[in-house]
Amino acid sequence: MSVTLTNEQFKELLSHLTVASAPPQGDSVVRGLCGSFAKCNSRFNGSSDIDVNAFTDAIQIYKDCTGISDDNALKGLPMLLDGFAATWYQGVKSTLDTWENAIDLLKSTFGPAKPPYRVYRELFTQEQDLKTKTDVFICKARSILAQLPTDTLTEATQIDMVYGLLNYKIREKIPRDAVTTFQQLLAKARLAEETLILRLT
Repeated sequence: MSVTLTNEQFKELLSHLTVASAPPQGDSVVRGLCGSFAKCNSRFNGSSDIDVNAFTDAIQIYKDCTGISDDNALKGLPMLLDGFAATWYQGVKSTLDTWENAIDLLKSTFGPAKPPYRVYRELFTQEQDLKTKTDVFICKARSILAQLPTDTLTEATQIDMVYGLLNYKIREKIPRDAVTTFQQLLAKARLAEETLILRLT
């Protein structure tokens, strides 16, 4: 016995078959169960030449962008460690029960151990010269301030400190009360630099 379908019936049947055979969208993908650090290029060996904060930021971004679950990230962390850091991890892995704990311990073990007064001293030895672009100068200053314990300074206080170290020609173009965030300071500084360059050419 043969069955004849109209075009509309055939399209409807085809659409049901397509939906039924489509791969499931996401429980495992959303939860990151299939994600891993296998293709992550960041590595850390425990050397003082490598900034542990930059390393942990990079792997956190990779983890977030690829949807790796916290459990898989914790299991895969040893893949990213070499040398002394890998040896260190073998000694502490039994104490690490969460991804956050692992990152915190990495930072506290290999991070800068400067007391706040030394961080401030390092910051205030910097002053922007005319050769250094403002966004580069601000980035360096903020990386120094990042060595302070969390929540030591408000963003407004950090801006006050960095603003005072900017070249006076930049400060002349940007009143301090015109910026409330580092993003605003960077945007206005770029405009000020363009004006200065145009004036010199």
